[in-house]
Amino acid sequence: MIDLLIFSFGIAIGSFLNVVIYRIPLEQNIAFPASHCPSCKNPLKWWHNIPIFSWIFLRGKCAFCQTKISSRYPLIEIITGLLFLVIYYKIGLTWYL
Repeated sequence: MIDLLIFSFGIAIGSFLNVVIYRIPLEQNIAFPASHCPSCKNPLKWWHNIPIFSWIFLRGKCAFCQTKISSRYPLIEIITGLLFLVIYYKIGLTWYL
């Protein structure tokens, strides 16, 4: 059970890392505007932002314009979730995890 919680927290951090990875090089604010499709610019609904699951549910396409969404997004989320699990198994549940 704790493993699922640690993994879930990791994929949430991975989702935020995707925002940072995308926006910082473009010199965009990481907080505003809300997440949107880079192609059609439509703001995403909250259910479009669920790490990993939304990409699978949407079949890797924008819900509005059907433009392909890179598999890099769920990959970064999965890797971050797995890294959190590895660190958890290595050092245990500590405040700095």
